[in-house]
Amino acid sequence: MTTLHDVSHRHDGDPALRETDHVAPGSPILELVGLQKKYGGVEALKPANLTFLAGEIHAIVGENGAGKSTLIKLLTGVIPRTAGEIRWCGKPVALATPNEAIQRGINAVHQEVVLCPHLTVAANMFLGDEMESGGLMRQRAMTKAAQNVLDDLGFNLPAGETLANLTIGQQQLVATARAAMRGIRFLIFDEPTAYLTRQESAQLFRLIRRLQLEGVTIVYISHRMEEVFELADRVSVLRDGTHVGTRNIGETDDAELIALMINRSIEQIYHKEQIALGATILETRNLSGPGFSDVSLQVRSGEIVGLYGLIGAGRSEFALGLYGRQPLSGGEVFWDGKKVVIDTERKAMDLGIALAPESRRDQGLCLNLPIGLNINLPVFGRLSHGLTISRRQEASNADRQIADLRIKTPHRSVLASAMSGGNQQKIVIGKWLSHGARLFIFDEPTVGVDVGTKAEIYRLFGKLLREGAGIILISSYLPEVYELSDRLHVFRQGRLVASHDYRAASHEDVLTEAIGV
Repeated sequence: MTTLHDVSHRHDGDPALRETDHVAPGSPILELVGLQKKYGGVEALKPANLTFLAGEIHAIVGENGAGKSTLIKLLTGVIPRTAGEIRWCGKPVALATPNEAIQRGINAVHQEVVLCPHLTVAANMFLGDEMESGGLMRQRAMTKAAQNVLDDLGFNLPAGETLANLTIGQQQLVATARAAMRGIRFLIFDEPTAYLTRQESAQLFRLIRRLQLEGVTIVYISHRMEEVFELADRVSVLRDGTHVGTRNIGETDDAELIALMINRSIEQIYHKEQIALGATILETRNLSGPGFSDVSLQVRSGEIVGLYGLIGAGRSEFALGLYGRQPLSGGEVFWDGKKVVIDTERKAMDLGIALAPESRRDQGLCLNLPIGLNINLPVFGRLSHGLTISRRQEASNADRQIADLRIKTPHRSVLASAMSGGNQQKIVIGKWLSHGARLFIFDEPTVGVDVGTKAEIYRLFGKLLREGAGIILISSYLPEVYELSDRLHVFRQGRLVASHDYRAASHEDVLTEAIGV
């Protein structure tokens, strides 16, 4: 049976690069000495001194734009440094290309999956190092070997399945398995649990601990403080491109780390406004469609209705059916008390329903268009006079949303692809604020965003509710949906299995209902 250990020997890299790559556990394996990165006159990473120890789990936390992504790119050879030195096993190294980093055993698992969706899981895992014989790929052998590796890792995934058919969370596990096969010595995880279920996260944590026992150094980047304290030995904080401190995990707490990150207290993060509930905006009765059935719920003006469940439980599928993106097979929808048929997205938009989808990059944004164009996409009809778009109104509307949402950009003409995850999420929200919707469906709205941006998004929820809107909040992060929802619905296997008023049930009750034990 092929295991992770067997396959990883295929990725041992250049022996010449590994001759002196030996350090004792607990000794410095990678050191940054005055490492700096500038883009023109902007310092994305100010001169940083940071040491990673062999065999440790070292967490890095910081707001979006703090320099975390820049650091990853420098360590994996994606971008050149402006100044400073990187020492690997005590000796200066260039890390000038991704190939050099990989050959030294430095790999990264990114928040946004960067694999080939049209290929199988096995083909993605062996991409660039395919098994072949006589010039032909040995697809069956690769599928068998990949399946054995996935089983060895504890990932319940089919190696022969096309990647695009898997959930985003499952694709993230495939990316992790691919990295783990490369003979790693230093592995960076960037928000690895953002799209994972509770069970998938547990599988990943077991793998991380296993890799640590095998001597691999882990860099763990996350906005979820509970994960940092569960896994890490040490934690470093970045703020505005500056390394502001490193702490042993047993000598700090989340209040100190948040204060270092954003100069705000933890009490300011979760903020729920008490808003009087109004009339019912939306009601569904026994609504059914692909992936869900017999869902009945109501959303009132001023109300946050939370949907919680494991990935694949039917929450997102329900939202897509309600929005007209997927066909409904049964049930009824009432808007302001009147029965309506929503069989297209246009009908949903015309009623006043807005959807901020789970995958903002794939479904919520046009990444190759400027921020201003993205924000104005739903309202160009209002900004036009005949066939002519009013440039003044276009600019005014975009600039107003950029200012109101505190989108960090020098100008509306910057491409959406150049923005951080938190700012991209704000752009998605901004375009629907322009539209003037009355019901907002937010599917995983804070995935991959920092605690400061979360607080801003939560305050935005309050603004929408005060103006008479209703919100459907879908989140895999139980503390979020638990603390914010006026009414919390629990999904399991495509059905709504339990409902609770605000804080009427414990975390344990909700988890038990979602898992079904």
